[in-house]
Amino acid sequence: MQAPDTIAAIATPPGTAGVGLIRVSGPLAPELAQRLFRPAHANCAWQSHHCYHGDILAADGKTVLDEVLATLMRKPRSFTGEDVLEISCHGNPLILQNILEQLLELGCRPARPGEFSERAYLNGRMDLSQAEALAAMISAQSAKALQIELSQLKGSLGRKIDELRSLLMDALARLEAVIDFSEDVSDREIPSVAGLILQAASGMELLLSTYRQARLFTEGLRVVIAGKPNTGKSSLLNRLAGKKKAIVTDIPGTTRDLITETITLDGICVHLTDTAGIRPPRDDIEKEGIGLVWQQMEESDILLLLFDGSKPLTDEDFQILQRSRNHDGKILTAVNKCDLPAAWDNRLPDHPLHGRRLLSLSAKFGDGVEDLKKALTGSVGDGDDPATGGMITRLRHKLALEKALARLRAAQTCLSTGESLEFAAFELSEAMNALDEITGKNITEDVLSRIFSSFCIGK
Repeated sequence: MQAPDTIAAIATPPGTAGVGLIRVSGPLAPELAQRLFRPAHANCAWQSHHCYHGDILAADGKTVLDEVLATLMRKPRSFTGEDVLEISCHGNPLILQNILEQLLELGCRPARPGEFSERAYLNGRMDLSQAEALAAMISAQSAKALQIELSQLKGSLGRKIDELRSLLMDALARLEAVIDFSEDVSDREIPSVAGLILQAASGMELLLSTYRQARLFTEGLRVVIAGKPNTGKSSLLNRLAGKKKAIVTDIPGTTRDLITETITLDGICVHLTDTAGIRPPRDDIEKEGIGLVWQQMEESDILLLLFDGSKPLTDEDFQILQRSRNHDGKILTAVNKCDLPAAWDNRLPDHPLHGRRLLSLSAKFGDGVEDLKKALTGSVGDGDDPATGGMITRLRHKLALEKALARLRAAQTCLSTGESLEFAAFELSEAMNALDEITGKNITEDVLSRIFSSFCIGK
């Protein structure tokens, strides 16, 4: 097996900052520490995981590039499992680039995106689900998403997958014993195999059921505000955003395109979309804008229907109600302009909104907006405590679990219909392979490359 080369990269984001970090991983790291670093004190012994103060020099051994802190972490107790050198310098991009160029001149090569994390995975420092959680944690946009990804970085999802895999391994071992030693092992072992499969299937179903909610935590809620013109959609967007994002006038049809804003409510990222008012379009531009409304309504996680409580309902209101019946997500119904005299009462039995829970609010003055915020975040639900990591957040994991569950169903069918036990054993083996795709025990080079190429350079 070819010895790994030594990679180097700037690990902090582009731009000027107080501190910058350069990371080196590979067999040359200790030698480079000796060659480029001049300690402030002569007794630098380069103990592993100790930080030393001094100067970083150019390859000529004389020119001082910066005053730095340097840390050498000996393998295997490092992030990548290799010898790692980290140099903390001042965050001027010129300084960072100068130091990186010296490292490249002395034998390093530039790291690819995600290559440090890839080496950590290949060297057994983390499984693939942990590596993916690390990248997601860095880009997390809300406190709850951060909790989930941090828990998965600590291995919570990997442990759950291993528990499911252990059940399947036990079931397969018992099944193969019946196949190989049919004279000595009774067929009465089959019910115990079926029980293990059922237990594993239940665990997979439970884990799969968390996907939608977990995605809302990690990717955020997509909330679309829909209604006829002049119901106060733009005013509500501005009120929720805490700033003037959309133009508000008394002229119907002011909003003709989609206006978006992202806010955080109770630790949850919420992507708000203000849409064109629903009415017979006056021109091609408005027609296009209304077409986008119908599309956005279908794709939203929460559809917020907004009605003007100061005026009677119109054909446009009824059209919106009719189209909203096809929405797969959650629907919230709000009545705006509660500061004005009410024009209708949904408590009347013949009213089109009779029986609906209505949120009463005034986007202009802020009345009822806090109740709306609670309704938005409450629609996500508490679910599992994010700190337990009992959720799946990535489509790749969901597809792998669905594949494993389908194989288990096939194995159950084999056992219940009396087919050859070899078929059931094959299905169990395939189910384990599907689980191994999540942790990376069974993964192709193409998939691996695609996953790590989405990471940032230096991570």
